[in-house]
Amino acid sequence: MRYLFLFFVLLSLESTAQVLPNFVVPAGRTKVFETKGDLDKDGIDEVVLAFNTTKKIDRTGYTRELFICKVIDGTLKLWKKNTSVLWNSEDCGFCTDNGIDLSIKIKNNTLIIEQTFWHNTRHTSKHKNIYRYQNNDWFLIGSTYNDDYNCGFHHTYDINFSTKKVHVSYDNEDCEDSVQLYPATEKLFKYPFKSVPKMDGFTPGRTEIKIPNSKQFFYY
Repeated sequence: MRYLFLFFVLLSLESTAQVLPNFVVPAGRTKVFETKGDLDKDGIDEVVLAFNTTKKIDRTGYTRELFICKVIDGTLKLWKKNTSVLWNSEDCGFCTDNGIDLSIKIKNNTLIIEQTFWHNTRHTSKHKNIYRYQNNDWFLIGSTYNDDYNCGFHHTYDINFSTKKVHVSYDNEDCEDSVQLYPATEKLFKYPFKSVPKMDGFTPGRTEIKIPNSKQFFYY
């Protein structure tokens, strides 16, 4: 039985290797991030890479591409390419010297991408999005958006698309002790998402939805 299981694993790897093309860095691309981790629970690390393209969009800089590769017999094989989930290289408001604040990591077989937009030196919008490979495709399963204004407010919009649960919190502050703060408030509810969003076509920070029975909105 043990050898039979091993046979099917090797057969599956061989079949995958025949289907997936070798990964070749497209001409003119500049690598901005690379990380490794297991995304399909097979015990073998995948390689995730982010590149700047040669296409520049006004003040937001160069567009970016995400590549997810399998390692088969020591060779990188292209498993997934995405052109929507990464912001442009200078789409960060008051950019730091390193350009857009970007973090990519793999945890619990999921791909976690964090990006930060600086409205000014006190106000940031931080987006954390979690993607998972399931049902033969890539899906957005979780989103956390932190809207922070130093000495002003901390708003958080957290979404679990698998359970359809949304948690919104509003926390206000002021650095002057003489000013009375508004009390923190929270909203926890289920939203009737029609489906779990797919990775392809999704761009963080572009979606606004009205909270049921409220004049407020949540974002992802």
